[in-house]
Amino acid sequence: MGFDFRARRGLRALVVSTALAASVALVAPVPAGAAPPTNVLRARRGAQWLAHQVRANGGYVKNFGNIDAVNTAYAVIAMRATGVDRPASQQAIVWLRHQIGTALQAGGHDAPGALAAFVMASVSGAQNPRQFGGTAKRNNLVNRLLATARTSGRDKGLFGVQDPTFDGAFRQGLALAALEAAHVSPKDPRVAAGIAWLERQQCKSGLWQAYRKNTKVSCVRANPTTFTGPDTNSTGLAVQGLAAWGRRPRRQTVLASLDAIQSADGGFPFVAAKNQASDPNSTALIVQAIVAEKSGPTATRWKKGTATPYSALGAYQLECTNPDFGAFWYPGSPTDANTFATVQAVPALAGKTLPVARNTATMTVPLTPC
Repeated sequence: MGFDFRARRGLRALVVSTALAASVALVAPVPAGAAPPTNVLRARRGAQWLAHQVRANGGYVKNFGNIDAVNTAYAVIAMRATGVDRPASQQAIVWLRHQIGTALQAGGHDAPGALAAFVMASVSGAQNPRQFGGTAKRNNLVNRLLATARTSGRDKGLFGVQDPTFDGAFRQGLALAALEAAHVSPKDPRVAAGIAWLERQQCKSGLWQAYRKNTKVSCVRANPTTFTGPDTNSTGLAVQGLAAWGRRPRRQTVLASLDAIQSADGGFPFVAAKNQASDPNSTALIVQAIVAEKSGPTATRWKKGTATPYSALGAYQLECTNPDFGAFWYPGSPTDANTFATVQAVPALAGKTLPVARNTATMTVPLTPC
């Protein structure tokens, strides 16, 4: 699946030595006739690039040269977050309806992160995730996601039978956001247990690491060399998943801890340690976390000189001289379009948290002259 924390950690190690819930963006409304803010324009350009990829491929996007169903689902979320090219997102949804078998599994079992991405894509594209491509049992993606919940043991409430060592909090945040998008009742015991599991995983710093086997033992200190301890990706998804249900545990501590590890360029690094270089995926997820925690990415506390998290994220976008204008790149490959970075950057720059609300708006492509 696209959200593979093992791959994310390996990639970072390589380049340095993952109807109808509304998402509220804490930005001032744009007056009628006024130009949208730079971050919104960049978000639309990124969505425009994704729409072109979907159209060129006949319904999907590729990641590192391979057809990627999960990132196609996230591309739908990105396009719907910006209201760009509804026909392209619908084309992707049609393709996704035929990818509900092994593409949604890991180790032979349903994968909660992949299912969550499909559910959120369905909702944002005004589709029914309980009848996604048909009325058979396997087409009910919501029930399939709920069925992955562990109902006993130390990890009661965790979604997925897969080993959570590298992605426990990450996939839990995705699952909770998706279930809220699908309007699952908060009284459902699997939702309640899922929220409780994720809240127990929180560190005293307010942040999250990928997984704590024993929550009675304090989180280890963030270590950029070993990629252990609290990280921004686990934190970003955990915050969004809980906030979708109105839960913001240790909110001020979360914000203070994020403030302390913000990179010099205004972005955020993967490992939640000071004086680390930012990357687009981590910056995107923390932008969304900041919004979910009812702060604002342009607030004074997040400014580094004239830089903000939005400007730091925008700096990873390929410009007009590149044939992949609008896509985002990942450190180590500054001229290459990176699909994973793009699908995560676009909703964040649009000021939208997960889950992205149902959106049927559309805009003409291309949006801006190059």
